[in-house]
Amino acid sequence: LYSETNCPITVLSGDNVTLTAKKGSNNYIYDKREELTDENEYSAAIYSLCDLDVQGKGELVIISKANNGIHSKNDLEVKNLTLSVTCMDNALKGNDSVTIECGSMTLIAKQGDGIKTTDSDISSKGNQRGTVSLRGGNIDIYAATDGIDASYDVNVSDGTILNIYTGEYSPYSETVKSKGSQYYIRSNS
Repeated sequence: LYSETNCPITVLSGDNVTLTAKKGSNNYIYDKREELTDENEYSAAIYSLCDLDVQGKGELVIISKANNGIHSKNDLEVKNLTLSVTCMDNALKGNDSVTIECGSMTLIAKQGDGIKTTDSDISSKGNQRGTVSLRGGNIDIYAATDGIDASYDVNVSDGTILNIYTGEYSPYSETVKSKGSQYYIRSNS
């Protein structure tokens, strides 16, 4: 998929939507739009207004010229996928949570965070929001600012191989703040 004018994949409604990269497939999404600054615009190559699961045994490559890679306004889950995200802002953003289970991922955020959550309140179902959970897999994060920025908590399970390079240590960073202003993992909890 390739677009210079609209968000390549936009999920407008649903309870929980799943995108699957089938085994043996190579899938590419290019978001060639300029930077979007209005919060009401869909500022990611894949943007969802509901819970989003991205999974499969195939390969997914996302290149976002000026915005986020994947952004869910609710929960974002990535499972068993070979995923490569190169973007300007945040590679993976789930406002309520981000969960990664297995797979192999390279996340490059040239001016933003590798993985980010923004909400930290308790949901109507009693669930804590703002958590990043890594449950296995190989994850390489290259971020200009924070590798992981969780508004509440970060959980890394045994079996997760996690490499984080931020600021001047990321060869992809286009903006680097003063030394020490980036975090590998930042959490409010």
